[in-house]
Amino acid sequence: MTRNDNAHDDSTSGAELPKFSVNVVPTGQLGHEELATILNLYRRGQIAPLIFGDNNKPEAAIIPFAAFVRLMKYDHAAHVHAEADFQAELSHRIQESDASGEAGTTIEELAESLGPLGRRWADDHRAAQQKKTHE
Repeated sequence: MTRNDNAHDDSTSGAELPKFSVNVVPTGQLGHEELATILNLYRRGQIAPLIFGDNNKPEAAIIPFAAFVRLMKYDHAAHVHAEADFQAELSHRIQESDASGEAGTTIEELAESLGPLGRRWADDHRAAQQKKTHE
């Protein structure tokens, strides 16, 4: 079966994918023969993923290990870059706030204004503060 739309996780921001087709192997039909065939293709240098799921909906993919490692490195680099941008913006805003002499904004509120990464940071910071209080 071929699926012609991108049924990927839309929660990943900035993850625009070009339109492409995949052949979805129903989960119940995925067996030793399919796995052996795809492994032999990978050993010969091919990289086409084995996509499987049910009701013609892609739910998982088997990819060569080298491709997996590349994806992990890419994700890690993107996270490090996003964290560095977040820290730089946070530092800039703190300096501006210090220079203006305005009071009333907590570090957590400032972080939360920076989006999802900031909200996670603020939650982690609050949890660490609570842990210190209870120790």
